[in-house]
Order: sequence, then C-alpha cells, then structure tokens
Amino acid sequence: MEVNDEAVKDAVRRACEDVGLPPAYRFAVSQLLRTPPADWPTCCGEGCFPCSQSLADAAARALELLGQPLPAR
Repeated sequence: MEVNDEAVKDAVRRACEDVGLPPAYRFAVSQLLRTPPADWPTCCGEGCFPCSQSLADAAARALELLGQPLPAR
C-alpha cells in the first residue's frame, strides 16, 4: 500500500482518532499497512502504551475506511 497517498494518510489520521491514538503514532500505523496483517504484532500483556493491539486496531480501521477488507490474522 502506498502510505504517502493522501487518501491513506487521511484514513490513518481518522483511524488513530477513532481508537484514541495520539498523532505521534500515525507513522507506526502507516508502517503496519505495509505489512501483512498476519505479521502484525499482538498484545504482550505488559501494559505498554501504545499497545501493539491498539496500533493493529488503528491499521484495521484505516483499511476499513479505505474500503479494503482485512485479511484474517
């Protein structure tokens, strides 16, 4: 996915807002969009912020906003 495309940037911005991630994490979410969902990290249970699951949730939301189905993880 071309993460520098304006539509993708807008979807990432909106997705981060939807899941409550600060703007500083948009880059991380964009990078997940370049990675197959099966390779996205999962929550380790250590209470990190942001949680890897929050980043994955934002990436999944961005795909949804772009009208792209999320492949199974």
